[in-house]
Amino acid sequence: MTQQTHILQQDISFLRALAEAGQRTPFTFGPFLLAGGLVFGVASVIAWAASRHLLGLEPDAIIWIYGIAMCVHGVCVFILARKANLTGASSFTNQAMARVWQSIGWCILTVFLAALLIMWRCQTTLVWALFPSLILGLYGTGWLVAALISGQKWLQFVAGSSFVGALLSALFINSPYLFLLYGSLLVLLLAVPGGVLMRKQNAVA
Repeated sequence: MTQQTHILQQDISFLRALAEAGQRTPFTFGPFLLAGGLVFGVASVIAWAASRHLLGLEPDAIIWIYGIAMCVHGVCVFILARKANLTGASSFTNQAMARVWQSIGWCILTVFLAALLIMWRCQTTLVWALFPSLILGLYGTGWLVAALISGQKWLQFVAGSSFVGALLSALFINSPYLFLLYGSLLVLLLAVPGGVLMRKQNAVA
């Protein structure tokens, strides 16, 4: 019992130290989220236009639209990682958050590929029905971790809004405006907060 108490105290001390470090060090992942929100937000608008037969594309084109968006986002991440001069990027806080968002990115890619396999095996596109809600839920998790580490209350609001957006996307699953809603939420809950973090980081640099 004493050993368990000691371990718990160590964990609490670690989280407290991490939170204090997060409050002192500006987050440096803002540009990456800004790029992601804009790229996939635009992709969602294009997907909406394709779903409304405004572009003369087949329904399956939506999959390719998001696949291309993933490639474009990958290029953006590569360029930002090489060219960005990010003060504090080597801090433990930012290293931890980088791992969190990288893990979320790999999870999204894995689910995307799994959905393609399910669609191929079952010959159904219904597998994509949960995709917007899943993505927004993962983003909400990332923002919640960021809020916990930094102690910034506004990030809790972004996290909560992401979870609400995930539920809202589920309600709009049969609506022709789902892709517009999803694109708007990506801009509001990914690009805009990313821009705010980038502005805060530039102010400190």
